[in-house]
Amino acid sequence: MKPKTTDLRQQMRPPSRQETSEPGFGVYFHWPFCLSKCPYCDFNSHVREGIDETRWTRALLSELEHTGEATPGRTVTSIFFGGGTPSLMPPETVAALIARVRALWRCDDNLEITLEANPGAAETDRFAGFAAAGVNRLSVGVQSLDNEALRFLGRGHDRTAAIAAVERARELFERYTIDLIYARPGQSLEGLRAELGEALALTGGHLSLY
Repeated sequence: MKPKTTDLRQQMRPPSRQETSEPGFGVYFHWPFCLSKCPYCDFNSHVREGIDETRWTRALLSELEHTGEATPGRTVTSIFFGGGTPSLMPPETVAALIARVRALWRCDDNLEITLEANPGAAETDRFAGFAAAGVNRLSVGVQSLDNEALRFLGRGHDRTAAIAAVERARELFERYTIDLIYARPGQSLEGLRAELGEALALTGGHLSLY
């Protein structure tokens, strides 16, 4: 009978999250500012003429430090930037927040970092900056591919801008998703099927329906 051998490298390897009872830990950042308030939106979002972005960055970093002290030893599995319209955030702020998360906690090897983005031209121009900051998944708020529906929903973009934003996301991000609002007043089943078919052809493997 062969003697039992022990691989010291295996003993010294820290246990993965799957080998422990830890459920994982997600970090959510809320950017509550928008260029306009959509009539269907019940989220904490506000239109402001000016935003002290430096002060907001300091406040978010301070909140991270406080949370880090209360949750030592956790493993972060996801970071999510929501809103409001987080694609209005300066990419430098996004980079600073991601860096602080990595400094405060251990991060999973497959850490998913998602940022919600509107298809407006100002936001689309920032997509490359968000990718450079460490965002690896973009959630594009298309909401509809019909111009009349977009006007009804109070959106600031049209169909052309929506498709352009999705194509830009495809160029920069390995993972991206689009959002659609369905069962809109006056929407027919045939119209929904057509819009779903087009959205499925555009999306990067995930489609969110609301």
